[in-house]
Amino acid sequence: MIPWTVAFLEGFSTLAVEVIAIRLAIPVVGSSVILTGVMLGIVLFALSAGYWRGGELSSKWDAARTRKTLARNLLIAAALYGVVAFPFEARLLDRLLDWMNLPLSIGITATLLYLAPIYFASQTVPMLAEVTAGDGHAGRASGKVLFFSTLGSVLGGVFTPVYLFPSLGVARSSYLVCAVLAVAAGMMMASRGEVVRILALGSAAVAAAVSVHAMTSPSGDLYSFDSAYQTIRIVDEKASTGRIERVLRMGGGGASGVFADTGQTSFAYTLAAERLLRDSGAHNALVIGSAGFTFPRDVAKFPGITRVEAVDVDPSVKQIAERHFLQTPLPANVRFLPLSARFAVRKLARDRERYEFTFVDTYFGKGIPDELVTLEFFRDVRAISGRTVVNAVVDRELQSAFARNLLASFRDAFRGVWLIDAKPHEDSFLTNMLVLSWPVPGSQRWDGEGKAYRDDCNNADRDRVALMWTQPDAGQ
Repeated sequence: MIPWTVAFLEGFSTLAVEVIAIRLAIPVVGSSVILTGVMLGIVLFALSAGYWRGGELSSKWDAARTRKTLARNLLIAAALYGVVAFPFEARLLDRLLDWMNLPLSIGITATLLYLAPIYFASQTVPMLAEVTAGDGHAGRASGKVLFFSTLGSVLGGVFTPVYLFPSLGVARSSYLVCAVLAVAAGMMMASRGEVVRILALGSAAVAAAVSVHAMTSPSGDLYSFDSAYQTIRIVDEKASTGRIERVLRMGGGGASGVFADTGQTSFAYTLAAERLLRDSGAHNALVIGSAGFTFPRDVAKFPGITRVEAVDVDPSVKQIAERHFLQTPLPANVRFLPLSARFAVRKLARDRERYEFTFVDTYFGKGIPDELVTLEFFRDVRAISGRTVVNAVVDRELQSAFARNLLASFRDAFRGVWLIDAKPHEDSFLTNMLVLSWPVPGSQRWDGEGKAYRDDCNNADRDRVALMWTQPDAGQ
């Protein structure tokens, strides 16, 4: 029974590591098929190398040596994950993006940090097959080991994002993975003394992981939590006026801000969007991308507003915003829909909902989901929205491929696009540009050239990363 349990734990840890690695990279590069594809490629390469090497070595050794080597490999993997890979992935990826393109940066980061530990851990499968094939039926032993390893992988792939991230957070989930590998290593040892020694080393590896994470994590947070979707932090920062802002940061970037002394909204682009809604005379509003709920909270109190519906894929944001950021419950006429934006928009259309004003604010940190800048998404929004505003963090001169293609996508869907720079007096390369579906005083019509992003052919993630790493500053 022990070999099958070890195979299960190894499979669980491998898929959990893959999920954690992708999740740690999302705040830096955003969620995209490029990130997933490159990470999967490196993981599969490391697995194949580990399978081959483990089979070669175990075929030459006796069972005792194989078991000890297997336990050692699992401990090495636990230490590398906890002390090196998990704490430093985001930092390394951020630095590499200053020098090279998105796929290459992800590939080098994954290779440097995850190739070795996955290589060591994956030797478990052939080594266990060799140890358990005492009756000479190597095929049957291999099949059984692979069955339990794959079963563990299924659980690791599903359980980690669905249950571990929401309940433990990403950091504690990574500690759990290290502990699982340490337990698996201990189970492979024959004597009680060896088990104690291995578990002690494993405990030291987990403790080291906790220490390194603590040393590399930002300090001074009022609140922090790693949800399944993003890293959420609440901090006090001094604004340019000297006032203290309480800022909700998601994925490394400012998502919402209020003045600490009054609780009033402080971010310029949010206030600009609120003025647009007030001037439009709308009686209801849809907000896609709730962040700290400053926009829904404020506009829900406007005269004549009957309902505000706020959509966000992360179900944890409402409770965090009310308890730790806004520090007050949302108005009764605000309804929260914890759904993905694409699904929510189509569901609302099927339910024959219609909104006089829609505000799309789906940035987090330096990222925006590439499926939310396509022609198809904007057409879905147009079907339920009378007037639409999109917050876009772009270069002020609108010369980047991301800015031009995003605006072309919006124009093709709404048959026109008007722009308002929410921070016109700041001297920065990037700005929050409000993209409008109708003309208002002070707005400028955009008639530039660009190629619309489509669901079938979408390079938005590459274009956005190229823009965000052109200059070090970023819009809020």
